[in-house]
Order: sequence, then structure tokens, then C-alpha cells
Amino acid sequence: MNEEDLNQGLRDLMERSTPPPSMDPSHALVRGRTARRRRRLAWSGIAVVPLVAGIGAGPALVASLSGGGPAGDLVATGSTTPKPVPTATRKSGDPWPEGQTDRTASAGPRVVRVVKLMDDLSSSVPPGFSTPDLKGADGHPLRYPQAQYASNDGEQDYWEYAATIPVERGGRVGRLLMNSTTPDGKSATEPCKLAKRFRGGTGTCSVVDVDGKKVGVVTTKGHSDYDQWATYRHEDGTVVILAQARRFEDQQRPPLTQPVFTSRQLAELVTSAKFKISE
Repeated sequence: MNEEDLNQGLRDLMERSTPPPSMDPSHALVRGRTARRRRRLAWSGIAVVPLVAGIGAGPALVASLSGGGPAGDLVATGSTTPKPVPTATRKSGDPWPEGQTDRTASAGPRVVRVVKLMDDLSSSVPPGFSTPDLKGADGHPLRYPQAQYASNDGEQDYWEYAATIPVERGGRVGRLLMNSTTPDGKSATEPCKLAKRFRGGTGTCSVVDVDGKKVGVVTTKGHSDYDQWATYRHEDGTVVILAQARRFEDQQRPPLTQPVFTSRQLAELVTSAKFKISE
């Protein structure tokens, strides 16, 4: 290859490159609304980058109850072996998947999966606790399942399934959240670093070994919406979080006097196959 060929190749590459997306002021409003709704529903499992071009969905799922092409190959200088680039399937302006009108699934198999997740969580509470169908001060159910398409621009498709339930004992009410996120193509990280991505990560973290599986358990001492949570990343990249709080702030009953689960029980539950949703 001579100098003229090299220059021509560079010009061709620049012409084929996709221009950066334009700045849209409406995105900031969308991100703010989405963040506010996620705080209210205790939904945001693993911390993600701000959502782009979407409206946070609402109670449609509650009424229902009843998942681009490759980015190309990058060839290292002086090598003839292609180096694959992770697939990025989400682009600005792409329609929502599976005929959805926004990020939240309101029907179909994803709703079935997240309702089962909620039921499995309810059946896992220790003796002496119950999971009644309570309503908050605003009249909305405190039991809430949600399946959400979570991919942002430049990311492969992945989904978040979350179930929030009230837990009662002796007229006192606390809260549990189970979150299962399908593989998102991101690199693995050490257990406590992963665990501290949830809810801002304020608190102390310890690693609990469950039959060789390393689980990050964070204790906040009252400095978060949740008092404690456990996080585990399965080998295929599925991430499961179980969080507990002695208080459920959306209702008027007094808080629990003790946690629902011990640290060990939290760690064991997040490694359980029944809470792993990988598709």
C-alpha cells in the first residue's frame, strides 16, 4: 500500500462513520421523570446511565398482573486476526421492543416472569412474617411487579425484572425488593463494587461465601431507602439483588422491629436459581 492508497482509505472510513447524535433538550426532562418514578417504585437495581428517549411507564402492569446490528470488527495494527467488538443494538429513535409503547412490558411472557418473581419472593419470607395485599396512603397497591427494557443507546438488549412487596409482623410493616437483571454484556467486577452500585452504595460491604459463590452484602445503618441488600452476579452475567427495609414509607403503619432476613439468608437467596431471570 502506497501513501495515496492510505489517504484514500482514511477518507473512505471518515465518510462511512456515523455522526454523533444531536443534542435534544427534551432528553433531560425525560431523564428527570424516569428517575423520579424509579425512586418511588424502588426500582433501579444496578445503577445505569440516564435513560435516553423514553417515558417511564406506570401502573399499566399492575392492571395486567394476570427482551442493531454488530458494530463491526476492529483489526489490530500489524495483525490479520479480527478482534470482535461487543454488539450494540440500541440506537436513538429505535422503536421499543415487542410492540411496547414505552420501556415497561404490560403483557406477555415478561409480565408472567416478573409476577412469578414476586410470588417466589412472597413465599420465601420466614415464619412469623406475612406478605399481605396492602395499599399505600395514595390507594396504590404496595405489591408491585415491573418488567422493564433497560438498554440505553449503544448497549445490547437487556431487561430488568423487579418485585416490591410489603412484609408484616405484629401490625408493623417493612419492605422487600427483588431485582433480576438479564446479562447486559458488561464486564464482571468484584462483589462489593457491584453491590455498591445499587441505591448509591452508601454503607459498609462484606463478602459472604455461599458454597463458593461470592455475594456482596451492604448494610446502610439507616442512610438509604433500604437497610441492607445482597447482590450476586451469576456466571452468565445475570445480576440478582435482594433488598430489605424495616420501614415502608408509602403507608402509615409502624416499621418492623427486626430485619426480615439475616445477612446470610439474603446472600443465600440471591444465589438461588428461582430468582435468576436471564432472558
